[in-house]
Amino acid sequence: MLTVCKSFCVFVFVCVVGFVCQTNICLSANEIEGKVNINTATEEQISVLPGIGPKLASEVIKYRNTIGKFGAIEDLKKVNGVGDKKLEKIRNFVVVEGETTIKSAKVAKSEKGQK
Repeated sequence: MLTVCKSFCVFVFVCVVGFVCQTNICLSANEIEGKVNINTATEEQISVLPGIGPKLASEVIKYRNTIGKFGAIEDLKKVNGVGDKKLEKIRNFVVVEGETTIKSAKVAKSEKGQK
């Protein structure tokens, strides 16, 4: 009985830590405005997209440097870690032409430590 209780407590703890980490790293769609040109944006600019963060932004840059420019927004699904759900979450903030104009209403966690 005690082992089951400990296992449950560990499970709850891991879930809470995972949720807190996810919500602190990524910004929600309500906290950003503007567009990110995925063909010219920096890793930092891409990382402020909802649900992206620094690791996935790095994958986008790596894909762009290896394969070349994105021809369409849907090409993001070719990046490891970007699926249909994630693409729908960021679709309104991504372009393949024009300037990157993204602005966030709050500082992402990765930028807080740099101040």
